This record gives sequence, structure tokens and C-alpha cells, in this order.
Amino acid sequence: MKFAVSELKSLSRAVRSLSAREGTALSAMLHRRQPDFCEIIDDVGMDPRCVRAHRFCTMFCALAFGYAERAAGYRLPRYLGNTIQEAAGFMARREEAQIGRRACGYPERILRHVLTDNDFDGDDTAWLCTTISAFLFLVERSLGRKR
Repeated sequence: MKFAVSELKSLSRAVRSLSAREGTALSAMLHRRQPDFCEIIDDVGMDPRCVRAHRFCTMFCALAFGYAERAAGYRLPRYLGNTIQEAAGFMARREEAQIGRRACGYPERILRHVLTDNDFDGDDTAWLCTTISAFLFLVERSLGRKR
């Protein structure tokens, strides 16, 4: 399974329409299922200037994770911190040899189709593009391995 533009748009709309209660439940699920990822992004959420970006990232990744598991019909693995950081580094540097051409295009797709309302400043937008892209890359890669 690959996240198509239509799915990215749908997930983005869903994040924006979540109630506080739904957001709390999604955050708890992601923290329980992907603790290393949440530990990495929670550091950003400690900065009061980045709270909105952190919340958006948490909600988007939780929805994407749930969507991928439902589509696949099985539980996805836990991603380790060093794997997440490595993927984010490859994504930030656009290392096509390491992650592939399609993955290198993820940040632009996130910018165009997920972060459409200019809700975030330049630093938050760059962080969101890299972090969400790395997470989606790991989800797609793990789905491709189980057959």
C-alpha cells in the first residue's frame, strides 16, 4: 500500500475536524503503539511555539497509522528511534539512493496536499514535511515487507 494524494488530502481534512476527545484517543494510541516516534516528536511539542505543529503531526501520523493497519488487515510493527531518525535524515537530505525517488518526493506532496492552509511558520512547515514524510515512508516500507 502506498499513500496516494487523495488519501493524504483526506487524512489532512480529518485532522482538522477532530474533536478534543478524538485527538486525545488518537494521541494515546500513537504513544502506546509508536513510543519511540512519539518521544522524538514530543521534544518539539515542549516548545510553546511548536505546540500546534506537534499536535498536527501527532494526529496526522496516528490517523495514517490506523488507516494503513485497516487497509493491510494486520498490526504494523513498532519503529525504533534510530530507524526513525535515520529515515528523517535521509528524507531531509533527499537521499534517493537510500530511500528511493518516490520517498524523496514526499515532502513536496506533504507541503502541497497536507499543509494547505499555511497554518504554520517556515520552520514548523519544514519540520512537518520531513517528520510526516519519514513516518509515512516507514509505514509504507513495513507494509511492503509483509506479504
